[in-house]
Amino acid sequence: MRRRALLAACLAPAAARAQPESWPARPLRAIVPFPPGSATDGIARFVAERLASGLGQPVVVENVAGGNGLIAARQAARAAPDGYSLFFATNSTHAASVHLARDPGFDPVRGFLPVTLTSLAPLVLMVRADFPARTAAEFLAVARERAGALNYGTGNIGSLAAAQLLKSLARIKAEQISYRGTPAAVTDLLAGRLQFLVSDLAAAGEHIRAGTLRALGVTTAERIPMLPEVPPLREAGVPGYEFASWVAVFLPAGSPPPVQERLNRSIRAILGNEEGKRVSLGLGLMAATTTPEELAAFQRREIALWGRIAQAAGLPRE
Repeated sequence: MRRRALLAACLAPAAARAQPESWPARPLRAIVPFPPGSATDGIARFVAERLASGLGQPVVVENVAGGNGLIAARQAARAAPDGYSLFFATNSTHAASVHLARDPGFDPVRGFLPVTLTSLAPLVLMVRADFPARTAAEFLAVARERAGALNYGTGNIGSLAAAQLLKSLARIKAEQISYRGTPAAVTDLLAGRLQFLVSDLAAAGEHIRAGTLRALGVTTAERIPMLPEVPPLREAGVPGYEFASWVAVFLPAGSPPPVQERLNRSIRAILGNEEGKRVSLGLGLMAATTTPEELAAFQRREIALWGRIAQAAGLPRE
């Protein structure tokens, strides 16, 4: 009898963690690894507001910018695994960091519990309107003819990776010029100081719509609703090409599975309706949700992809 009582006492805390019947009993926090105004921040705030309405508790967004998202990821990984801390991770924190950070300070796989993917951010291969190519195939022909003579800009890890993947798969040579941010690269492309750019639509969409820049191909496997007339690069002369930045929700490892399941259902409902899709498109994102198992498999593929990109680009660990 005493042994059974001792066993029950030991199991009680674990059972309480596994079945948080009163959850949520207090406000939640959503840690975002980029500053206000970013697409990641925008989708996090939309989801947080709708979650708060559904859960009956505030969901407070905390922006922890710096270190390409690693500072926020470390904080999220060390948060109490009680279901009250969500992390809006990106490919920077939960895929690229494995290969680009010498000591990330967290394990993006073992240190987190996957909830759901929220968004994909397609990038676009673009040139100035007067560039002598109207299609991706024509662009590749020009790039091969002028091997090493073209240059392109990169304003973040995503644009760098997308451009390097294009060079690797299409077997073209071009000179990379780094910028502190994508808007500066777009400015130089418009001014004719760059010949091409692979960028997200947040910085370049208005120029494509105005006709001053020409979109030749999108980096995703399928056409995107923002530019339905522009074919994927894999259909336009670069077989096997597929790349997109992304945002996903994780919990600290050890968080209660019932909380994981409830958040998954709630966030998928929020982003799966017409409002969620419309808000996502307005941020330059495409709503894309998954089961926790699908997110885990997606993350494994992305980590492997970033390994190939880092090796091909010769990117050093920092």
